[in-house]
Amino acid sequence: MYTHELINLFKTFSDKELMKFGKFLNSPYFNNRKQLSRLYRVLRKFHPNYEGIRFTKENLFKLIYGNIKFNDSTFRNLMSDLLLQAMQFVKQEGIEDNEIESSFYLTQELFNRECYGLFRTKMGKTMKSLDERGTFDSNYFFSRYKVETDSFYVNLLTQKVLKKKYVISESERLIEGIVCILNYFFIETIKHNDNLLQYSRSYNVQDNVSTVSEFLEIFNFDKLIKYIRKNPVTNIPVVEVFYNLLQAFTHIEDEKHYFEFKKSLFQCSKNLGITDNNFLHLRLIGYCIQKMNLGLHSSFNLNEEIFELYKVYTQNEFYKTETSKFLPFDTYRNVLLNSILVKKLSYMENFIRNFSNKLLPEHISGVENYSYALLNFEKKAFDKALNYLNRIKFDQFVFKLDMKNLQLKINYELNHLETAISTIDSYRHFLKNNVLISESRREMHNNFANYTGQLIQYKLGSKRINLPFISHKVEMSKKIFDKVWLKDKLKELMSPTKMKRA
Repeated sequence: MYTHELINLFKTFSDKELMKFGKFLNSPYFNNRKQLSRLYRVLRKFHPNYEGIRFTKENLFKLIYGNIKFNDSTFRNLMSDLLLQAMQFVKQEGIEDNEIESSFYLTQELFNRECYGLFRTKMGKTMKSLDERGTFDSNYFFSRYKVETDSFYVNLLTQKVLKKKYVISESERLIEGIVCILNYFFIETIKHNDNLLQYSRSYNVQDNVSTVSEFLEIFNFDKLIKYIRKNPVTNIPVVEVFYNLLQAFTHIEDEKHYFEFKKSLFQCSKNLGITDNNFLHLRLIGYCIQKMNLGLHSSFNLNEEIFELYKVYTQNEFYKTETSKFLPFDTYRNVLLNSILVKKLSYMENFIRNFSNKLLPEHISGVENYSYALLNFEKKAFDKALNYLNRIKFDQFVFKLDMKNLQLKINYELNHLETAISTIDSYRHFLKNNVLISESRREMHNNFANYTGQLIQYKLGSKRINLPFISHKVEMSKKIFDKVWLKDKLKELMSPTKMKRA
């Protein structure tokens, strides 16, 4: 099948966008080459899949040029030129869709052309649009900074100073611009450093962890937040949410900061953009997870808290971002696992029914089957769980490690011991060969596979397996995946009715 970057871009076009691109292409202002319009019309016939036995370079060339002999270089150049036009169209659409950003292109041109009256009119409309949005995120503060500072310098250049009152009002405008850029800096700094920290910990990149610590030490965020509080540009305390986030994670043992973070977020949530709601609500959940991972004391049930936070997160669709409307599979997976931990299987079943269709379409079938396999495993309907698991195409499944783990547990529970041994072998090979798995995660899964293997050998009659010793090692270790299940299986084997030897 023929592939090209132009085809990948066209696949993202809706029918309406493709029709608009045709009008764009037919405009002499943007394009005066008939071959590009012909290529567009030919490609449009194959939308949206761009596949089939007729979708070849040679056939596309023939549809454009007739009986002229195929020339690969000519065709490649034509495709590349149409790709440039398509990217120009995407850029044009993006500019038109982003009213605030596009207004700054216009005001810059008006300034360059010394049309100061039009400049002020447009800036006034931009400021009104910003306020009407009612969303106070880092983009709002950066745009407000541009409005205030650009207006100040245009007035400085063009207006006569006749009264002190005017000087004071213009000074306040510049101060607001400064505070806005500090708001922007504060929010973006905390957000991206936090993302870098989580990303680096996931893949065990210690140098990045140190980089974040060094960066945060450079700035006195306590003084910065005090300055912003003294000079607020809005009565919505959005920056306080990010400050409380910073406090919660830098003083993780003091839970008052977590509750301040949670309270301020819930109060401001309706005034946050979708990106910030996504980020901040995930960090609330992340606080609870990190506290559990560190083994720190908590005055509240962390798993129950996570359960409630995920309900807020999913029901309000805070998983959506500006680049994706789909529920991420790792979030979906975490809700399933958390529902199991807090023994909310009815909620889990409803969640699968209501939210599996929110995933990327190509993931839905595999994920639904995995979800019902997991649900039935928890209900101890092991045959049914295995049936669901066998419907999944392993190569197309997003979380292969989860599938290996569940496959091993199901075969153990069904006493399919030889199959379980084979599963352990493929489990280990997958862990060894997958470079994207962090070392800590690899170790936890390897330990799980190894201990499960020992339990299988015991069930097969091995005399070398010392269950009390294994139980002690499992109890003491902090690096075992699915530790609760392992402990339950050990307890079963060591019960007086099943214990075969001392």
